[in-house]
Amino acid sequence: MGLIDALIRGSMPLVPRGLIWLVARRYVAGATLAEALARVAAVRDQGYGAIIDVLGEGIDDRAGAEAAAREYHLALAGLEGLDPDCPVSAKPTHLGLTVDEELCADLLSQLCEAAATAGRRVRFEMEDAPTIDASLRVFERVRGQHENVGCVIQARLFRSADDIKRLLSVFGAGLDVRLVKGIYLEPAEIAWTEPQPISDSYHSLARTLVQAGARVALATHDHVLADACAELARAAGWCEGPLAERRYEFQLLMGVQPREAARLQALGHPVRIYVPYGQDWHAYSMRRLQRNPEIARHVLRAFLRLG
Repeated sequence: MGLIDALIRGSMPLVPRGLIWLVARRYVAGATLAEALARVAAVRDQGYGAIIDVLGEGIDDRAGAEAAAREYHLALAGLEGLDPDCPVSAKPTHLGLTVDEELCADLLSQLCEAAATAGRRVRFEMEDAPTIDASLRVFERVRGQHENVGCVIQARLFRSADDIKRLLSVFGAGLDVRLVKGIYLEPAEIAWTEPQPISDSYHSLARTLVQAGARVALATHDHVLADACAELARAAGWCEGPLAERRYEFQLLMGVQPREAARLQALGHPVRIYVPYGQDWHAYSMRRLQRNPEIARHVLRAFLRLG
């Protein structure tokens, strides 16, 4: 199936944008902030928390990074009165990391300051391996100034255990980590490439964070792994008291396995839904489809029926 999947991925750029949107609209709130805010309200009505992400990455000039930052500030303003605790999540290269590390740190710091005024948190994401050292430098610098910023750690990378230990040595229980398996397909020299070792790494990293008392966002759609991590939280005494005050939560992508979100919610866990939006929806969707050949097959079959 490897060759067939490669052919499917290679054919995706031929599919019209309109057809891609028919699939993407389940996973993307839309191109505009108004559409994202409407989806945040819908998520809240279902009893979940939300987190907003402005789609975009790989900005290669200062003006583009500053424009991205302005959109995040607009998102913060739009959330006022709608959702009391919805954070925003930003990618390093969207804020100009590869243009100028200093610029990225300044834009992130300004975003954290605005979010703190509104009582909100900021999530500074992680991207592919070549950007991680710079991303962590920016995060540590800004986290030293603003307590309301958290980072992301990818379980598939061999380095992640050492990164977490170092971050804990600096920030202790004040560290806030969104733990993910990681969608970037890194080489075998630096990352696990098979599902079970990645899951084992995820559970080990979660245990380290929970035992250190750090705040943990468990971003996974794997119900077996989710239950194992929930047991870590339960053993630490974290499953009591109001949901908003707990040291952990589960995070799931909008439109992906809604039954799992409902299951975790029914078990009494705090659940937050990731709500992405922006003009970059097409590029984001193409990346997702090219990494998920099963969905891409359905899109390609629909395209061929239209031809």
